[in-house]
Amino acid sequence: MAGDSRWLAGRGRPARPLLILTVALGELSGILLIVQTALLASIGNRAILQGEGLRELAPRFAELLAVMALRVLLAWAVKRSGFECASVVKRALRRDLIGGLRRLGPLALSRMRAGETSQVLVDSVEALEGYYAGYLPQRAIASLLPFTILAVVFPLDWISGLALSLTAVFLPLSMIVIGEEAHARNQALWASLARISGRFLDALRGLATVKIFGAQRRELEEIERSSEEYRLATMSVLRIAFVSSFMLELITAVSIAIVAVLTGLRLLSGTMGFFPGYFILLIAPEYFLVLRSLGAQYHSRMGAMSAAEQIRELMMKAPPSAEGGDGGTEAKAGAQGGPTAARGSPRRERGGTAVEFRQVAFSYPGRPLFDSLSFSLAEGESLALVGPSGCGKSTLLSLILGLAACQGGSISLGGRELGLIDRSELYEDLAWLPQRPSLFHGTIAYNIGLGRRGASSGEIALAARASHVLDFAELLPSGLDTQVGEGGRSLSAGQIQRVALARLFLRSPGLLLLDEPTAHLDGESEALVRESIRALAEGRSLILATHRSAPGLDRSLVLGAAK
Repeated sequence: MAGDSRWLAGRGRPARPLLILTVALGELSGILLIVQTALLASIGNRAILQGEGLRELAPRFAELLAVMALRVLLAWAVKRSGFECASVVKRALRRDLIGGLRRLGPLALSRMRAGETSQVLVDSVEALEGYYAGYLPQRAIASLLPFTILAVVFPLDWISGLALSLTAVFLPLSMIVIGEEAHARNQALWASLARISGRFLDALRGLATVKIFGAQRRELEEIERSSEEYRLATMSVLRIAFVSSFMLELITAVSIAIVAVLTGLRLLSGTMGFFPGYFILLIAPEYFLVLRSLGAQYHSRMGAMSAAEQIRELMMKAPPSAEGGDGGTEAKAGAQGGPTAARGSPRRERGGTAVEFRQVAFSYPGRPLFDSLSFSLAEGESLALVGPSGCGKSTLLSLILGLAACQGGSISLGGRELGLIDRSELYEDLAWLPQRPSLFHGTIAYNIGLGRRGASSGEIALAARASHVLDFAELLPSGLDTQVGEGGRSLSAGQIQRVALARLFLRSPGLLLLDEPTAHLDGESEALVRESIRALAEGRSLILATHRSAPGLDRSLVLGAAK
């Protein structure tokens, strides 16, 4: 819990000027509250004891209205400043989180539950708003304004000042006692929310599988169980909140009653003047309101502590940026985490080495893949990665793409360390075709055009012809301008693969990485895709991952079975 507090304080440093402004505005509003109370007490004193009428009191009423109007403006300014303070922190935190996830790469992200990750990025970060916009400013105000009020009360009546000081001690004590239990229950609530988010998203993604296997009832029962768990955790937190509010109201009411009794008895006995007595009776509720408001905001602190724990856990999974940035389009240290000094294009000279692995090691938790893998691919040479599922073919391609970092050894492209190549420059001369390519909502031509920015319609048509996309596109009413749904809806698996190949023809890279491009195709589509790959690979370096031997390629590298 102490670590979470330090972490939250550290994250709030960029917003410190706004926090100071919020506290200063809140303290100024509190001073105006004292002035407003003094004006009210003065008006009451002059109207009741001195018998002054409305004409004599008109200037006081004008001053009172002016002070009240200023307090309204200051209240708005405090809210606005607090909101901006929280926004600065949330924007910076989300930038760092997303940058960290980008540095993790798709390979690592694919093993994380999307529901839990999105819940942290959205709900957990959002839960910090109450801490920075409410709790931190109110804590500072509560440590300043009560002493300001006491500094005014003590000269008027030291007995009332002493009573206010002693009774106020019980409010923070009650917050501390109840706060520990609230923190534990908040942690359970956030954990429950993360579980239900992950479970619900998994169920939506696998809805077709659930229906095919008739597992709807089981999934519904699991979601109902998770929902009930979340409901109970929520009600548990609400019970603590209600108990806390009751205790704060009870202590405040008893404290104000003590001050009122002491003041009233001395007013009746004539040992206290009307103005100081009336002023103290009016200011006492406001004095305790400041502390009570801190108690109300204390729950924001508990929620922020629980959210911070989840955020820190997610941030620990992502490597920090070398320059503390947000993980922009350039990989500052590349996949190898090497120095950033010598940068340049990965383009290779003809006749040189396209790819070289030197003693590369990589493993997943509890499952080693490569211990000391070494091989090289010459410029213009083709290589088949052969092996069963799980032997590391796709992971090897991900290492070349910089989507995963090797845990030992080094990788070079064109004689240059992969870690010294900017990510944007790396992809200029490299193209990848996964098993299941992604198409986006738009036309077929738009999806092909993703291969190279600024490509003309003629260049897109040539790439479509080379990859046999025109074979089916010309039969469509709008040809290459036919709209396809997100994920390639309305196209078959073979047609989607040909559109993805057209991107590669348009890009015309020097190095091709193909991950079992025909694994899910029928015989006719497989033949067309293989023909396109042969044409595309002419004069280029090629690495093809496949389950079986690949005739026509220069050589093969056989990888072992998954361990």
